[in-house]
Amino acid sequence: MTRTTTSPDCPAQRPPLPAGRTTAKHLAERLGVATSTITRAFDKDSRISDALRERILGLAQEVGYTPNALARSLNRRKTGIIALVMGGMSNPFYPALLEALSLKLRQTGRQLLLFVVPPGGDADALTPQLLQYQVDGIVVTAARLSSHMSTLCGHQGVPVVFVNRRVEAANVWSVCCDNQRMGMAVAEYLMTRNRRACAFVSGDPGISTTSDRLRGFEEGLALHGLRLVACAPGGYTFDGGREAAAHLFAAGQPAVDAVFCANDLMALGVLSYLRLNTSLRVPEDVAVVGFDDIDDAARPENDLTTVHQPVAEMVDCAIRLLDEGPPNGSLDEALREVSGWLVPRSSA
Repeated sequence: MTRTTTSPDCPAQRPPLPAGRTTAKHLAERLGVATSTITRAFDKDSRISDALRERILGLAQEVGYTPNALARSLNRRKTGIIALVMGGMSNPFYPALLEALSLKLRQTGRQLLLFVVPPGGDADALTPQLLQYQVDGIVVTAARLSSHMSTLCGHQGVPVVFVNRRVEAANVWSVCCDNQRMGMAVAEYLMTRNRRACAFVSGDPGISTTSDRLRGFEEGLALHGLRLVACAPGGYTFDGGREAAAHLFAAGQPAVDAVFCANDLMALGVLSYLRLNTSLRVPEDVAVVGFDDIDDAARPENDLTTVHQPVAEMVDCAIRLLDEGPPNGSLDEALREVSGWLVPRSSA
């Protein structure tokens, strides 16, 4: 009598899969291999024959099995998770940054874990939770993190990168547009348009993005023997921009022929107020300039002159710094500035 033998993965010899979620152990039993072999099959750098890898991956696809990413990360001592702490998303610049960062991390085999705090809020309360997730790095934007918490992250080997903000700390990275230089560029541009009575609409004066843009703008005006005629708070919001414009163009205020806003949302608010509440023409009577180059800035009804922030380059830089680990140098070495550029449109 002749005995017929079959391979372990022959359908006639495969043990049935149990009900519920299929595990690596179930696949191993069905194929007659070790559970560790199943795990290695999903690692392209592991030593396993092409034929066996193909059998394992084929069965996994057939039964809908996917490896446990968290379990694999524990073995590698890397979770592949980057936390993003974001202070609100009312400014379209930040959703654009979120999308760019998420897509770039996926391209590098990592995932994003999002935490949202109130605009300009404090991320300290979230830090212990972030570290519990064993994240490989933390990106912070439009939020604050105390020196104590950033030091704690550094002690655990978790790099922290602030994006769109310069932080006075040598143990965290900062990635931002060259805000001061671009503030000077805006002043120079307005001078070429024969503007001599310039005002500034600020966001949070305690944040570097505001202070650096204002400093550069004032320095640029000073090169032409001029000073700001007014500075009004706008809170980085559209309504704040409208309120700032109402203050700047109220009766009895100094004449203003140009307004530079620390972000586009406020600049759009200024445009709205000028067009709906005054007889002043843009740009004939008043030039308006923003900062960020959000999508709404380019809409025909706005056509806002603004400074473009290179989001993709900022994200690439932030990810490179995460890969380097926490900084070990001086404040200057912990800062990375990415060049922006002026986008002239009809508002100025």
